[in-house]
Amino acid sequence: MWQKYREHTPEILIGLLFSIVLIVALATPPNPIAHVLERAEMALYDLRLRLGEGFVAEPNTPIVIIDIDELSQKQEGRWPWTRDRVVTLIERIGAKEPAVIVLDVLFGLTEPQPVETAPSSQCTADYCPITSRITDEDRQLAATFAKYDVVSGFLFHSGKFVTGALPATAKPQPDDVLNFQEPTGYATNPPLLQQASKAEGFINTYLGDDGMARRLPLFQAYDDFLYPSLALAAAQRFLMEKDWQLHTASMAGQTFYAGISVGNKNIPTDQAGNILIPFNAGKAPFSVISATNIMRNTDNTLDSLEGAIVIVGASAILLGDLKTTPIQTEMPGTFIHAYAINGLLNPGMLLHEPAWGLTAELLLLGAIALLTLLMYPQCGPRQLLIGGTFFALIITVANVWVWREQQIRLDLLPSLVLIVFLTGLFVIYDLLRENRTRHQLQYLFGQYVPPAHISRILEQPQAITFAGEKREMSVLFADLHEFTSIAERLDTQTLKHLLNSYLNAATEVIFHNSGTIDKYIGDMVMAFWNAPLREPHHARQAVLCAMGLRKMLTDKADEFRQFGITPLQLGIGINTGEMNVGDMGSDHRRAYTVLGDAVNLAARIESLTRFYAVDILVSEHTAAQCQGITFRTIDRVRVKGKRETVLLYQPLGLIAELSPALQRLHELHERAMRCYWCRDWEHASKLFARILIESPDEHIAGMYLQRIAALIPQSLPDSWDGVYEHRRK
Repeated sequence: MWQKYREHTPEILIGLLFSIVLIVALATPPNPIAHVLERAEMALYDLRLRLGEGFVAEPNTPIVIIDIDELSQKQEGRWPWTRDRVVTLIERIGAKEPAVIVLDVLFGLTEPQPVETAPSSQCTADYCPITSRITDEDRQLAATFAKYDVVSGFLFHSGKFVTGALPATAKPQPDDVLNFQEPTGYATNPPLLQQASKAEGFINTYLGDDGMARRLPLFQAYDDFLYPSLALAAAQRFLMEKDWQLHTASMAGQTFYAGISVGNKNIPTDQAGNILIPFNAGKAPFSVISATNIMRNTDNTLDSLEGAIVIVGASAILLGDLKTTPIQTEMPGTFIHAYAINGLLNPGMLLHEPAWGLTAELLLLGAIALLTLLMYPQCGPRQLLIGGTFFALIITVANVWVWREQQIRLDLLPSLVLIVFLTGLFVIYDLLRENRTRHQLQYLFGQYVPPAHISRILEQPQAITFAGEKREMSVLFADLHEFTSIAERLDTQTLKHLLNSYLNAATEVIFHNSGTIDKYIGDMVMAFWNAPLREPHHARQAVLCAMGLRKMLTDKADEFRQFGITPLQLGIGINTGEMNVGDMGSDHRRAYTVLGDAVNLAARIESLTRFYAVDILVSEHTAAQCQGITFRTIDRVRVKGKRETVLLYQPLGLIAELSPALQRLHELHERAMRCYWCRDWEHASKLFARILIESPDEHIAGMYLQRIAALIPQSLPDSWDGVYEHRRK
């Protein structure tokens, strides 16, 4: 297991570094990484809203917008309208008995007319009260405000001037709360209209860094006081509550805003007192009536105003109250207030951004990094892609569940970025490593193993190891008899063509039987089985290869005669046993080869083919693993340099393909050998003699007759086991 981690050290270190940088960046905003991720997360949030994964609760209270639109400006004149027109509008709205009339507009000090400024002695550098003549129209408008349940607005700004006076109903700001940016100025309605309003709230709709309106503050701090938003003031008035309650929470030694409550409505906020505006890409939770239809009493839907929250605002382009939102490029600010009011009256539909959200996100990122860095080194590219997809799917499903079922919005993108990065990192490194391994394998084995083996090796490179290992294998040595004398009779070009023709044919036979070429030494070929890929029937494959080489020489006899030589004869030796296999050699030249006593024994066995005048000899270890092949017992020997004895066999062919004559000779031979080892010289001699009668060219039978003749006069010890000791290689 630790080997895998060592192999993947670069990916682990890079992945760990990326994870740490990502976590630290998110934990310590503002910084470029956190900014980019925040922008991308908000873009994903916008997409989810547009796809319908938003705030879908149906409103319990009708909300109607009286829109000062382009048509109203054309019919009634450009805004600001005269006081009498505004009185007419409010009177006609009030006649339908709405619950609350919310004015998302600011009124000038008086009707357009010359104004008088206060004496210079009353002015300061930042503020100069403005006075004017209060007209009957002003008093009439204030009386209309007082007649109905009117909620008016005021405006905070970042300038250094103030106009009017802020409402006296503000709530003291807690001393220990975490402070956010405060405005530096404000503008209000004339005092007469303020006094006539039942409630007031600021009409600002704040934009994010990307110019998008997504959040709305429910209250704003200014000079140590908290002032409600227009939406909060409207909801409070609709619920007939005299006040709203502020809730704070503490974490890591800091106190921050946690939410508010209005009556029995508990509304969670983020740490700055914001709510996510509950936009809905489907049906809006409000209806819209043009203000000119109210003025001219031409809309047959005016009865919908009864008991409703009526918001008067402007969508006309020239009035400049158009904002970009996740669901609409140019949305009037009045519509935004309507969405917010709907959310405040139905808090169960609001998404909550809890203070612990960042902590949960950081812990999740740490868990993802730890889990992937522990698991990924054990996986291949395909498993990595499956694992990464699985992790991303689990995180996404969990995020959607928390969004829909718990009404909590947690960042999704950082987790997906980390999963994609780590998965991509390991996949790329694994592909590069696999590509490098494929090239190494193809370079190392391309000339020595069958093409089918190359394909299997490239498909399963993990099954191949370049390190040396011990493994039971079968090795074959094939050498042309008398090739030195043949080479002396041929010129260089003819010898080259002959040798190339023979080696090409021999290689094809070896490859056909799944063998691996170890080396060519002149006319000698060395091959082995069960490496680099494991071959459960390696001994049988080696013997079938030897018989194939024998057949190849017979089939190509006519071709070899063209070189002016008699048919070539092969000597093949095969042994099976434990060998060392691996990439061996010097720094300058290496080869994938086998070493060991079992290899040396195979070379000795090959050299004995001349002594016994047979083309193929195999050891007892090989013959024991070859089902379906008939072997003739040749001898029990001790080769030069070895103490152990070994039984030698000659493969005659597949059992199913032996002719009756050859089968009969084989049975006679095996009976004769058993008699020989039992010192039954008489019966052994008769059987070998009978073999010679049926097959006069049989060298083995003649050899044993000579050996028996030499042994008969000898007094053999009881320990005689019939072993013939060879003193030459």
